[in-house]
Amino acid sequence: MKVFHAAALSAGLMLVLAGCARMPLTQPVKSDVLAAMQPMDVKIGVTQSELYASFVRSNAGAAGAAGCGAVPGIGILLAAACGGAFGAVDAGVNAQRAKEAEERVRPLKDELVDLGFDPLMRDSVQQSLTSSPRMQLADLAVTKSVSDKAYEELFKASTSNAVMFVTVDYRLSPDFSALELSARSMIYPRSPQARTVSGLPATAQTPAPGSAAEPVLAPKNAVYRASIHYRTRLPAPGADIPQNVATWKADNARLLRAALHGGIDQAARLLADDLQRQTVAEPIVAEKFDIAIGNGVSVGADVIRQDDSGSLYRAPDGSLHFHASLEAAAAAFDATRTARAAVATSATNATPR
Repeated sequence: MKVFHAAALSAGLMLVLAGCARMPLTQPVKSDVLAAMQPMDVKIGVTQSELYASFVRSNAGAAGAAGCGAVPGIGILLAAACGGAFGAVDAGVNAQRAKEAEERVRPLKDELVDLGFDPLMRDSVQQSLTSSPRMQLADLAVTKSVSDKAYEELFKASTSNAVMFVTVDYRLSPDFSALELSARSMIYPRSPQARTVSGLPATAQTPAPGSAAEPVLAPKNAVYRASIHYRTRLPAPGADIPQNVATWKADNARLLRAALHGGIDQAARLLADDLQRQTVAEPIVAEKFDIAIGNGVSVGADVIRQDDSGSLYRAPDGSLHFHASLEAAAAAFDATRTARAAVATSATNATPR
């Protein structure tokens, strides 16, 4: 079962988000290298403008197309036409599923029009990184252009020692029972000194158009790579999608807002913590636990932390997965909202009339 995420539509994300097949997905950064990157620019890429729902992608046509070539005497041209027909069926099925997912998530989008995901993400990352040892930020901004070309232009325009890209995606699971948020980060040295410390040529060379040379932001040129995933599930999921939508929507989408705020805060905090990890092995607090990493695949992950807020796992590829307690996230959200309301009331009462 393959799950479709809207982030896959962004051009060039094979490099920006996931790296290439031969490169490890994650890579810690050594303390001396991180020091040479300061100060750095941070660009938070959020291509989406609102919440979306992922859906199970049809690939039945792939099997059907393979079957076309196995029919004796069908002929090459007819087999190609047959395979194309199956591909068209897949495209039609996926388009319909995308439309249905959009229709189902629309009421929740309407509840979140005042949320302001981008500034919340920006502020949370800024707070976490500025309070992190050895981190100095020259600039931090959200960009809506998430592609290799757009990121390369931001890299070229920077005057800092390095540029960190944090690409964020948030969505509901196909059955609408869980809120998921992903943050994938890379740090690229830019100044001659930072590049030299990183073992790279002092000057980044942009390949000529049509050249087979690797791009400036090839994953292997990143001194740091991280993949962070947050997931929180309804405590009592409904029997179907409409029931889950109703639960998320209740009380001005309280649980959904709590889940999003929790995901934003946890992703930013885990990024700051992971930057300090270097290569030291982390303490393991429990035996390996199987976690789902998407598309029906599960892996045995190390349990790094367990508390009332949830459980933190590190998968074999180095990615971090935080499975949050929605009850705890909602309690924290309510407490923050109450505190802000009290401050606002106090300020209003103190204003001369």
